[in-house]
Amino acid sequence: KQWYQRRVRETMWELEENFVAPLTNLTGADEYYYRVSPVNKCHKVEKPVVVINSRDDFLAPLSAYRLAEFTKNPNLVLWSTAAGGHVSFVDGLFPVTSYLDKAVPECASLLREFTATSQDHEADS
Repeated sequence: KQWYQRRVRETMWELEENFVAPLTNLTGADEYYYRVSPVNKCHKVEKPVVVINSRDDFLAPLSAYRLAEFTKNPNLVLWSTAAGGHVSFVDGLFPVTSYLDKAVPECASLLREFTATSQDHEADS
């Protein structure tokens, strides 16, 4: 499994380096990843946002979020799930269901709680 994950990352980097970057007038994969990374823009977020990350996502691991930078913005909440992979959040094969179908209502509840807490702190100031 680790070999497969490493190979997928290498293949994705090669795709970005040799196809996507030249197509978009960037110097290479490193510039592409820097420009598309939301972490480099998190300081600009002005409204509450919940960012969902799966701890088993080997293409965008939790370590990529640079939590020190991420947590400086009080409008961002990082919700890290144990499973979900990279964008699929599939839960079961037959029938195929989405983990997000269960997770979104819980996430909405957390966001309401977060927003209410933020407003309470603003009122106390």
